[in-house]
Amino acid sequence: MTTGPETLPLVDDEARRRIGSDDLAETLFVEAGAGSGKTTVLVDRVVNLVLQRGVRLSSIAAITFTEAAAAELRDRIRERFERRSKDDAVHRQACLDAVADADRAAITTLHGFALRILNEHPMAAGLPPRVQILDEVSSQLAQEQRWVQFVDGLHADAAHEPLLLRAHLTGVMLEQRYPNQITLAQVTARLAQSWDRLELIAVEEHGALAPIDFGAFDAAVDALAAARDDCIDDGDRLWVHLGHALEDMRAVSAIEDPLIRLERLRGVEWKKSTYGATAAWGCDPKTIRALVDAVNEAAKQVIRTEADQVLRRLLPMVAKEILRAAEDRRLEGRLEFHDLLVLAGRVLRSSESSRTALHERYSCLLLDEFQDTDPLQIELATMIAGSIDGQPPASWADIEVTPGRLFFVGDPKQSIYRFRRADIELFLRASRRFSPDTGPIRLTTNFRTVEPILTWINGLFETLMVEQPNRQPRYEPLAAGRTQEPGVDHRPVIFGGPRTGVLAPALREAEAADVAAVISDIRDDPDRWRVLDVRTGQWRDAVLSDVTVLIPTRTSLPYLRTALDGCDVPYRLDTGSLVFATQEISDVLAAVRAIDDPADEIALVKALRSPLYACSDVDLFTYHDAGGRWALDRPVPDELRDGPVGVALDHLRSLWEQRWWMGPATLVDRLVRERQAFLAAFGADRSREVWRRLRFLIDQARAFEDAGQHGHRAFLEWAELQRADGARVHEPLLPETDDVGVRVMTVHGAKGLEFPITIVSGMTTKPAVTRSGVRVVWEGGRPEVKLGTNLRTEGYDARADIEDEMDVEEKLRLLYVATTRARDHLVVSGYHKLSKAGVGDESYGHQLWRHSQACPQRWRPFQPSGSSDATEASEGTGVRARPADAAPVIDVGSVDSAPGPTASQDVPRAEQERSAWIAERDSLRAAGVRRRVFSATGVAGLADRPAPGSGSSDSDHGSGANADDAGDDDRDVELVAEDPDVVMDVWIDSSGDDDGRSTPAWRRGRAGTAIGRAVHAALQALDLSIDPSDPLVDRVAAREAELEVVPELADQVAAMVRSALASDAVALARRCPHYKELFVAAPVQDRAVEGYIDLLVDGDDGLMVVDYKTDTVPSEADVDAKLDYYEVQGAVYATAVEAATGRPVVECRFVFCRQSGAIERTVGDLEAAKRRVTDRLRHA
Repeated sequence: MTTGPETLPLVDDEARRRIGSDDLAETLFVEAGAGSGKTTVLVDRVVNLVLQRGVRLSSIAAITFTEAAAAELRDRIRERFERRSKDDAVHRQACLDAVADADRAAITTLHGFALRILNEHPMAAGLPPRVQILDEVSSQLAQEQRWVQFVDGLHADAAHEPLLLRAHLTGVMLEQRYPNQITLAQVTARLAQSWDRLELIAVEEHGALAPIDFGAFDAAVDALAAARDDCIDDGDRLWVHLGHALEDMRAVSAIEDPLIRLERLRGVEWKKSTYGATAAWGCDPKTIRALVDAVNEAAKQVIRTEADQVLRRLLPMVAKEILRAAEDRRLEGRLEFHDLLVLAGRVLRSSESSRTALHERYSCLLLDEFQDTDPLQIELATMIAGSIDGQPPASWADIEVTPGRLFFVGDPKQSIYRFRRADIELFLRASRRFSPDTGPIRLTTNFRTVEPILTWINGLFETLMVEQPNRQPRYEPLAAGRTQEPGVDHRPVIFGGPRTGVLAPALREAEAADVAAVISDIRDDPDRWRVLDVRTGQWRDAVLSDVTVLIPTRTSLPYLRTALDGCDVPYRLDTGSLVFATQEISDVLAAVRAIDDPADEIALVKALRSPLYACSDVDLFTYHDAGGRWALDRPVPDELRDGPVGVALDHLRSLWEQRWWMGPATLVDRLVRERQAFLAAFGADRSREVWRRLRFLIDQARAFEDAGQHGHRAFLEWAELQRADGARVHEPLLPETDDVGVRVMTVHGAKGLEFPITIVSGMTTKPAVTRSGVRVVWEGGRPEVKLGTNLRTEGYDARADIEDEMDVEEKLRLLYVATTRARDHLVVSGYHKLSKAGVGDESYGHQLWRHSQACPQRWRPFQPSGSSDATEASEGTGVRARPADAAPVIDVGSVDSAPGPTASQDVPRAEQERSAWIAERDSLRAAGVRRRVFSATGVAGLADRPAPGSGSSDSDHGSGANADDAGDDDRDVELVAEDPDVVMDVWIDSSGDDDGRSTPAWRRGRAGTAIGRAVHAALQALDLSIDPSDPLVDRVAAREAELEVVPELADQVAAMVRSALASDAVALARRCPHYKELFVAAPVQDRAVEGYIDLLVDGDDGLMVVDYKTDTVPSEADVDAKLDYYEVQGAVYATAVEAATGRPVVECRFVFCRQSGAIERTVGDLEAAKRRVTDRLRHA
């Protein structure tokens, strides 16, 4: 047995004495570095305040950040007094009195302390005798109900009609039309979290809406037209391109109704082309193309101006509603957490008697984790500790505080909760206010981490953490407080490094693989990763439960889980998850929905197919084919009752019959218990997670009822709200002592913890990102908001730039928190992307790698144990090749034919059989999760499989995969697109327009554009034998254009329809049997393809597929450029038709509809295109 570590001399011994004993009568401001034992010095100060200064423990308020931290602090204080009562005869009675006071002492969180104030002074707060604290469930339900009432009230008032119409046309939505759409309700939820700051805006009054000003847009269009007229070559491709674009721009300018014109501009963007010859323009064509950008910017500015007008008028209404809601909660005594702080502050500011009582009650206030608490905390503390003569000053900084009554401790380098109103600027201001002469007292001795790791951390952050006034503190190096184990290399391990020409998903996948390789090495060779056992004080070999993987965001989590699963590494996610989006919760809720609504056949079938009832598709088909019905309000026929579906329906029917006598909690509990969901979870990869989520759902159902809510449907609506909003609910994480596995946490979740072996992954994330979703920033006491790309208030951009810079600074502090969690070993990813020019991407990984290359002696690369020629690490990763002496690979197919085992072979044979069973199960599961049904567009979007030995191109994976890792940040509980238009664009396949014409993204659909849909619909409605010049074409085109909300483009739709009717393909259809808008679905390989064929012609030589294309293409060269992509779509239709009919498709023709006449193209080698389809589906 080796000896434990030795304690090193303290470099901050004097500072600790000042805090704990010497300066008890002084107001101190302490900066405590990571692992510096601030809780210990806090306990020392409390104990000595009681024993040396004679302060009663009940007269001390110790306020910390979390309930867990408060409980730990209370226990440690009680334990210290109990121990001193036995060893210190002089202070025995004082210690016993302190033990008696411990449970009554104000050792609590900030919200808990505010609640104490309100309970002691309810009359001053204007509260009723009984006060109830609303939990998150109750608050969210109440807020949702009030918002619905608020919106109904706006619509009911005719005076608001112009404002609401303008809001709708600019895209400021009050209610969601599709999942994840950003609405004003989300802004309201953010503002409600700071309702005490809304009084200024609530009293604002704005007059009538100003007329919409299109002057800048019209001027930009005129400037572009004038520049085009200067071109001396009307054959120049840029000249042609601008002609089409100007045609569309002028059509917009010609719209007389300003509201229709505004709606037309929303989401519009004209492409500027890449063509143009200098000789034709007499200048650099970039100058001309920049004028297209100017038009686009002018269009966006119109939307931005109108959005600002709308929001400036809606926000005061919203603020008044939020303040009314807060006042109602106060009168009813149903308070949210933020209400506690605001009302407690108002009590202190408005009631002199309450302030005097609290001043006399609490002699000392100790504020822990000061860097991460609400700014209202310092208001409360200074008003209690300050002078009680007269009205307190408006600012806390002007309140005179008696020395010794206040004590602050925190670490500005660990301030990572700005999204919870924590403000590092406030921390730094308070530091200057309460330690103006000597500066804060600093604790820099780290008792947690071994010296080699601290040396690397100090070097890294002395370089990166540059002091910025009111934004970033100066980095203070940490000194080691204990020694490392002799003969063991404790330097940080860094793996990965720069990668050129790699896509973000591939980068994350490689990083995750190396993390799994490191953990596998720890499991296989634990003596190389020895750790300190804090219980025995001795060094020992590592086990998997010593390992924790920290990630800054959840972006890399799916890759990490896949890698850990692939290496058979047990793990648990000690962090919040999208609980209501998980499969097991969805299954239970489907059963509840089926019971609540017997007419919901979809929910019923989903419940039957779930593991709760385990009915296969064959069982369902057999039941339905025998005449069974999907209904709970009718009994199952006797002849079907013994089948799996009949038994399941009988159980569901029994619950349906008793639904009136069961609340949601009872129903969920019975479903989980009677269907043995906990037992069935043993078959899951992570059964503990399933158990935890099921227990969580039951608890949430109980909380729903405890909040005064009733009814299964109301519970389902609330659960759907959680799912729709992407609510990342933090599950209760109870310690599971028998679970030996790796922990995976976010850095925010790891704050305040320490781990023997810390692996910091997810380093491909960039600190500087464009944050999506709703944002609210504050400027001069008023909110500036952003709902989407062009939907923001006028002052948002200026303040948002500052906020973004502060976010970058905070994310650097987040990295500091991550690395300082390590105790004995630190493993860090250095993966990052490198451009071809050798420029890094400024991600976390790049910054770490750049520093590490400057001081290679302070770290070591990952070298798997036993590395040799036979176990060479693959290039660029830590994944090891199979050792030569490893166990032989089991031939799964030969297991069953092996001879019977002898007694000595029982264990090896059992292991082989189990391995064979696992391999077979994994194979079946892998096949089961593969996508089975594809649309024609979906197949076209798949990458061709590269030929053997040709490698793969990054471009094969689609441009979407090449996005930088922007990260989802632990604080952002919604995962939404930045612009609602983007959401729709993600969902719907669309074809781009290369002519520069604008296409609002929300109008894109299966046919490509709103115009395209109108053209397709008109061609479907018209008889193809009609004369293209018939006036009926105009009437049908106008009707379809009206339905697509583009009535001003009816002439364009009609012209494109006429071009299709005049095409050779339609002429052939007139002479032959044909089918319009024909749905086709057929199996191809082991998949299925489906889609709608615009026109199928049954000709003399065979079938011909005709596909209308509404992309506006200036020339035949542009058509040819699009053909390669479209050929695969056409081949999908051809393949499906042949499989469905058994007849050959001899031709696939595309008709590009244009106002000037259609262009037709056929698939050149249809057989080769069909082979491409088959190959893509085989490897998809």
